[in-house]
Amino acid sequence: MAGNVFGNPITDDDVRILYPNITEITPKIRAEVAFRNITTKEGIKMRKLCEKTQERYGDGISALCMIFNAPEVLNLHRQKDWHGHVYESPYPAKIQNGQWGAFLHVHPSWLAGSEAAVIYRGHNNDGALCDWMLSWGIPYVGDNHAYTEIREGRHYETDHWNYIQGLLESQSTEHEDTWNGCYSIVTIGEGTSPEYVGIMALDGVTTKQ
Repeated sequence: MAGNVFGNPITDDDVRILYPNITEITPKIRAEVAFRNITTKEGIKMRKLCEKTQERYGDGISALCMIFNAPEVLNLHRQKDWHGHVYESPYPAKIQNGQWGAFLHVHPSWLAGSEAAVIYRGHNNDGALCDWMLSWGIPYVGDNHAYTEIREGRHYETDHWNYIQGLLESQSTEHEDTWNGCYSIVTIGEGTSPEYVGIMALDGVTTKQ
């Protein structure tokens, strides 16, 4: 397991403990089980490690990013750093269902904030390829922003970054999207060193928790 990925993936055995009579284990069922473990001790361990990383970095503008994957395995497809870069640990390359990924994104040395996006690729409950895009912005001056959207697989292989940046900078501190059976929500705190939380799920799952 990568050093900045936390929690144990949901297995078929985990699902059958809660659904002993189930005949088919779908991504949606896995997501439902995953959400039952979203606040486990691994989540607490992740937060403490992230806070220590932020302490080592210091007082500069930084986003303490924590993202949760509820459905099947999601792989990092690409990332966009408008301003800043990750500190110490890279963007998590793979997050299995029921796991958290965490990283610290910090501003560059010049007068700019932290502004970036990550795209994770996976499938909806019907097996269609989908891309979850999560983005955040902490400007040098002004209010923080969070934006997310979900599109068909390979959508972001076309350069949409200027358009996405505009959407991000027009948002407030919370945003959600539902598309083709997939769901995502992102939130960011206030100040220059906030927490950013992103959740990647399937439509209808989080409302049951």
